[in-house]
Amino acid sequence: MDLSRHIETFTAFAAQYLTGNQKNDYLIQLKIDHSLRVLDNARAILDGENISGHSACLTRLAALYHDIGRFPQYARYGTYKDADSTNHGRLGVLTLRELDLPGKLTDRDWRTIRAAVALHNVKDIRSELSAPLSTMVKTVRDADKIDIYEVILDHLGQDSETKPVVIHSLVENPDRYSDTVYRMVFSEKTCDYNLMRYTNDFILLITGWIFTLNFTASVHLLAQKNLVERAFSILPKNDRIQSLENKVLKFMHYKTLSTP
Repeated sequence: MDLSRHIETFTAFAAQYLTGNQKNDYLIQLKIDHSLRVLDNARAILDGENISGHSACLTRLAALYHDIGRFPQYARYGTYKDADSTNHGRLGVLTLRELDLPGKLTDRDWRTIRAAVALHNVKDIRSELSAPLSTMVKTVRDADKIDIYEVILDHLGQDSETKPVVIHSLVENPDRYSDTVYRMVFSEKTCDYNLMRYTNDFILLITGWIFTLNFTASVHLLAQKNLVERAFSILPKNDRIQSLENKVLKFMHYKTLSTP
């Protein structure tokens, strides 16, 4: 499989959504860059977990194409918020079906890749998923979350017209966060985006993703990027947040004791 041809196909498709408008093009380029970084993250996870062969090849393609639905989504609705538009995973499946894709993968392989694209953004993945789809979905979800973590932290300090789209137009108050979001994260439960009200809720939500990562290599990658430390440096300083930080750091410590 020639991955470089798929990268060219993906970037050429995405470039069609560049319009010359500064705001539009920034947000389109953001998703192009995000997709390529998710591919890099997936490669690192696969290498760390010693996953190779045909399954790894399909996983890399699923990582590259996982957000391909974002481009028609933003063009049609002017938002990346699924609740205000459409499910970008399902739209990605429809988009992939219409593309002239390179290579000689079988129809079955492409169905598996599309399934991984459809499932990469679901709240919880089904335990009965079989290989290689299970590995693909878990890897892409981890790779995606790690980069979203970084993108959100990078944008919180910006003051631009594109920022509301990235942070879902949440209220910016450095001292406030929602009790419901905090309790769900502390309980290691998956938190819904629609529960967020403040930017600190987004930080809490992505911080809670640490408990949902599927691979030790994913936790290692998150640790290497120092993203957890950055997140807690932004959150309010109080006993509740300190308790959560202690819990997260303890979890990471035990997860990273053994190098994958």
